[in-house]
Amino acid sequence: MSEKKKSSGALLGAAFLMATSAIGPGFLTQTATFTGQYKASFGFVILVSIILSAVAQLNIWRVLCTTGLRGQDVANKVLPGLGYFVSFMVDAPFSFFCSYYNTDSC
Repeated sequence: MSEKKKSSGALLGAAFLMATSAIGPGFLTQTATFTGQYKASFGFVILVSIILSAVAQLNIWRVLCTTGLRGQDVANKVLPGLGYFVSFMVDAPFSFFCSYYNTDSC
């Protein structure tokens, strides 16, 4: 495998993990009911959540780019079988959605 292909695979894995880890703060920012009810105190929670998410994403990028491995390969090195579990947990909702709604785009 060429070095460029290996590097692009690690970057693609980091981008995918970054996108999936951004779901939490995105969901929090859509909760207008809580924001209206708790005002500034809830806004602070959202800000802290976004900052923690950014720190986690930067750490994921750093680990994947430094090792040159895909995310599931790093997880398998940490704990054998963990990479397969993470892959299943990421893929299962999409597979369920595609089979439940019988979409051709999946």
